[in-house]
Order: sequence, then C-alpha cells, then structure tokens
Amino acid sequence: MTTSLHAELSALRAQFVELTAERDALRDQLAGDLPKATRWLQRKVWRQAAALDVLNRRVVTQRFVLRTLDELGRSLTAEEYRTARAAIANPELRDRIDDPDAA
Repeated sequence: MTTSLHAELSALRAQFVELTAERDALRDQLAGDLPKATRWLQRKVWRQAAALDVLNRRVVTQRFVLRTLDELGRSLTAEEYRTARAAIANPELRDRIDDPDAA
C-alpha cells in the first residue's frame, strides 16, 4: 500500500469515526439525553481548539522567521534563530515560537 493511499484511508477512517460519533450524539439529543450529547460536542470543540492552536503556532513561527529573514536578507543559523527568539520581550509571544530543535 502506498503512503498516499494509506494517508487517504486514514483520513477517510477518521472522518467516518467523527460522523458516526456525531450521528450518535444527535440520536442522544433526540432521545432526550442532553448531557451525553453536550459532552460529545464539548470534546469536539476542545479537539478543534487544540488543532487551531497548533495551526496558529505554526503561523506565528513562520511569520517570525519570515520577518527575521527579511531583515537579514539571508537564512538564519540555528544559533541566530535561538538568539532572535530569546530577544522577544513578550513571554507569551516568545512561548508561541517553536523551538528550532523540535522541528
């Protein structure tokens, strides 16, 4: 099985599981079991929030690197990246920048 086919099957399987869970939550809601349906919806929102946070961190990191590259006119070394990251005064923003060794 090729990697792309395996990835497509995994994506379809995940979508099927999500749709099945959504169907079950709707059935629970129709049956009057609102707490069970609400818990499913809450878990879905938490998963989506986590995925959005991961995406946002990537965007912030990419913007940071692009701004730094634009200022330098060349690529950064790992040491320059760490130094530039450490120079960010706002700790919340600095924490949102990925560690270059983690990539």
